[in-house]
Amino acid sequence: MQHTIFYDADCPLCQREMARTRAANRSGSLALLPVQGNEPLLKAHNISRDAALTLIHALHADGTVLRGMPALRLMYRECEGRRLHRIWNWPLLRPLADRFYPLLARHRYRLSRWLLPHATCASGTCHRPPRSKP
Repeated sequence: MQHTIFYDADCPLCQREMARTRAANRSGSLALLPVQGNEPLLKAHNISRDAALTLIHALHADGTVLRGMPALRLMYRECEGRRLHRIWNWPLLRPLADRFYPLLARHRYRLSRWLLPHATCASGTCHRPPRSKP
């Protein structure tokens, strides 16, 4: 049973989170696909490119489309060792996360600049430079 996560590949913060998710998804239950280049698949599931670039979207294995925090909860639930699923489901934090996520998503590029100051951009796509080993 595989779920599909659609993310903004032009967002450094999103790229970093997908890299961590990829590493934690040992079961292979998640397909992590960038929105960019997968518009036909999005359209086949009635997801517009603009909507997918506004909030993260997930396509559940049963065909259900999830967006925003429900999509993130599904993603984190499938990742071994990622405790975020449990945290975002705590009764007091769940409604706060549901309200906060759209704000985070709206400002993800600004947050990327603040949180990942060494990200470099070329041709409109941002990548973190490789870490040098001491």
